[in-house]
Amino acid sequence: MDSVAVKQRRAVAYVRVSTTEQAEQGYSIDAQIQTIKNYCRRQNLDLVEVYADRGISGKSLKKRKKLQKLLGDAEHTAFDTVIVWKSSRLARNVKLLLEIVDILQSHNIELYSISENFRVDTASGKLMLQVMASVSEFERNEIGENVVLGMKRRAREGYMNGNRVLGYDNVKTEDGTKILAVNEDEASIVRFIFDSYLQQRGLRAIANELNHRGYRTKRDNAFSTTAVHDILNNPLYVGKIQYAKYEQWELKRRKGRSEHPIVVEGKHETIISQDVWERTQRRLKVQRHTPKWNHLGTNVLTGLLRCPECGGAMRASNTTNTLKDGTKKRIRYYSCANFRSKGSAVCHANSIRADEAEKLVALKLRMVLSDPEVGQAVVKRMKASEANQRKALDEIIANKQRDINALTQKLRRLQSTVDEEPTLKSDLEPRIHQLLGDQVGLESELRALRERDVQSDSSLSVENVTQLLKLIAEVVQGRDTDTLKYIYQCFIEKITFDRKEKLVWVHMRFDSDVTEELAEYTEAMSDEGIAFLHGRSIHLVI
Repeated sequence: MDSVAVKQRRAVAYVRVSTTEQAEQGYSIDAQIQTIKNYCRRQNLDLVEVYADRGISGKSLKKRKKLQKLLGDAEHTAFDTVIVWKSSRLARNVKLLLEIVDILQSHNIELYSISENFRVDTASGKLMLQVMASVSEFERNEIGENVVLGMKRRAREGYMNGNRVLGYDNVKTEDGTKILAVNEDEASIVRFIFDSYLQQRGLRAIANELNHRGYRTKRDNAFSTTAVHDILNNPLYVGKIQYAKYEQWELKRRKGRSEHPIVVEGKHETIISQDVWERTQRRLKVQRHTPKWNHLGTNVLTGLLRCPECGGAMRASNTTNTLKDGTKKRIRYYSCANFRSKGSAVCHANSIRADEAEKLVALKLRMVLSDPEVGQAVVKRMKASEANQRKALDEIIANKQRDINALTQKLRRLQSTVDEEPTLKSDLEPRIHQLLGDQVGLESELRALRERDVQSDSSLSVENVTQLLKLIAEVVQGRDTDTLKYIYQCFIEKITFDRKEKLVWVHMRFDSDVTEELAEYTEAMSDEGIAFLHGRSIHLVI
């Protein structure tokens, strides 16, 4: 009887290495491939293809094109076995690794790890896989924590972490330290952006001008409003290093904004002055509180005037009336934006003549802000508020000090353990470094809290507040429409009204940033007159 030929099983190899692993631990792609080829020869397996992802992390599938192709080919049963040098090459977290295994098993494809010597087609093999995956995930998290600690340490020393930035080149000093050096050609673009913004030009207009001039970003792209905005918000240009602005970026993106990012003096040269930076931040702060569509047009109350029925914004519109003599007159109105976009099921027009509303607001500002009784009421309310703030701040400071004390005790115990058992030093050092970093962060937060400690009441007087309100009343007089609109946006949060009674209520907020921005419009606004607002805020409804 003729013997039946046994079909040779088809195998594929999957290999991967991240840049860090190849540089530090020698997990080269070639070494992995050679090990798998040797195994296939010993086991009489037909190695039909090698899938290799080079220099890519194993934490997700997103950038691993070759692994995605392998899983796609598995659907067509193009092979019988997937061989890896180590399970961590497939994935470094348990969830992803088990998902990959389930896909392969659904197509009757085996998975074999050479260095760990197990298959996953048995209960014990799958248990071993889960254990090894957990170990790999722990190793990856530990490596990530150590990398973050190192980058935080570098940031606190005044050096930038991250990608290239417009205005600077990454260079190395003689001792190999990476530092930033000013690129004068690019720095001139950065200065142009800041200067243009302080000349009241919008982000879109600045981006358009940059592109017309042929300027490009650091990545050789055209400028967008987002690129301009990011430059205006980057403290690097005023000599600061900012790091850890976001936490767990891969998972949370911009929702993971850190409450306590690292901001320290950098070791690089500045491109813009402190004065330019502060004026820019004040204007950005004002515009963050106003709708994007409010930056267009000359209707000074757009986005500030609120509907008396639904509380939504009022938007300007025009209508043309025919007079008795046949002539036509164009009239501006403010009407409810919700009504205009969603109809009467949501709200009603609640229209008010624009010129009438604008006159009522201007008149009330001039009259009320010059009334001494308003200053007295404001001071009384501010003193009561500051007393509550001081009590709350004292409690927060005490809690923060307790956290620091507890952390200090942990560090002492760990250091004592290392002193008693020097052999444990290498195991405990990462944890000690992490706690030291946490301690520095907490102490920085504590200093910031103490600096926020409310000033003594000696600087808060009826005279100071009354002077401030009178000066602001002067600022809003005699301005052109565009300027008045911006000034209103600086300190008015919203305006409510009663159309029948022809009454308006202006809700205002003043702090040192607002008053310094308003000071650009009058010489009468002295530094002494507004100094008492440092760290304070006035909320006023008139």
